[in-house]
Amino acid sequence: MIYNNERPAILMFQDGTYFEGIGIGATAKITGEITFSTIPGSGYIEALTDSTFKDQIILFTYPSIGNYGVPDKIRDEYGILRQFESETIKVKGIILNEYCEKPSHYESIRTLEDWLIEENIPGIQWIDTRIITQKFVKEGSKLGLLQVYNAGEKPNLEELKKAVQTIETPSNKNIAANVSVKKLKKYIKPDSKGSVVIYDLGAKNNIIRTLLSKNLEVVLVPYLYDYDMIMKLNPNGVILSNGPGNPTILKQSIRLARKLIENNVPTMGIGLGHNIIGLAAGAFCYKMTAEHRGGRTTVENDTDHCYITFQNHGYCLKDINKNGFAELFHDKDDNTNEGLIHESKPIFSVAFNPEASPGALDMKEPIFEKFIKYMEVD
Repeated sequence: MIYNNERPAILMFQDGTYFEGIGIGATAKITGEITFSTIPGSGYIEALTDSTFKDQIILFTYPSIGNYGVPDKIRDEYGILRQFESETIKVKGIILNEYCEKPSHYESIRTLEDWLIEENIPGIQWIDTRIITQKFVKEGSKLGLLQVYNAGEKPNLEELKKAVQTIETPSNKNIAANVSVKKLKKYIKPDSKGSVVIYDLGAKNNIIRTLLSKNLEVVLVPYLYDYDMIMKLNPNGVILSNGPGNPTILKQSIRLARKLIENNVPTMGIGLGHNIIGLAAGAFCYKMTAEHRGGRTTVENDTDHCYITFQNHGYCLKDINKNGFAELFHDKDDNTNEGLIHESKPIFSVAFNPEASPGALDMKEPIFEKFIKYMEVD
């Protein structure tokens, strides 16, 4: 590739496949698991700050990203950041077909690249994202590296080929514990009709906001909290949140879910929390080849009703009909499980993100209202 004043950048996979592009964001070298997101031109701010993507390198399939810039960090009436799903960018790096250098939006105060540089996140553009996405769909997410060089610097491909072979799989790391809050945090709602504990594995801001908007007090607790510690808070219900990483290694979380099930505590799982409830119930959890990473994915329930959902998960459950649990939703395209429900206890879970930030609103009200009904606080 011929560079003028641009910064060279290389994306390389462990199998030796590499792509040359132009660097954006920070001048840096990163390694990790590379996956994708099919969100449209809007939603990249929420995706980049979604803790479910913690430590991953994200390829955006939409052809142009950055078109509306980045807004100021303004907090809502609850003290929660608007448009950002956490306080900082959670991805390690980004892969784009094309970066929009001149955004246009009345709320924009800086470009996407300015934000990436501020948080030391590298990116690469002018990449054929279609061919890489096809590779992911057929073979699954990949380990690899991304390096952005200074202008005029020549990439050393042989050095990168050696470095890419030393990358360790993240599947044995407890990434969720790293993004969980370090101490209890309360969102007090005057005259609330009930209290919800969110067991924080990387909870998105819009989950908290949605509960507060329904006149519920929210208590965010760290990963290290166990059943007894949570019950001392006297909640009306518990949510096991979304989050990153491999659910099967979160033994403490699975023990917590098992106790919640045994004691009939109104409980809802989202994303990673869904898989943890499934594991606690005896289901089998596996890493998907064709991961669900997008804003327009259709799920279906047993009444043949279809709903458009936002999804961001790379693990899935099977053998779910155990210990009183049954399927609540399945994916319309590949028939994989997207939800569980207990036949007699107030416990259910969904693999998708019902809070819809970004994404479709089809399931926002039905899912949260179902949880509120289980808590019997109306």
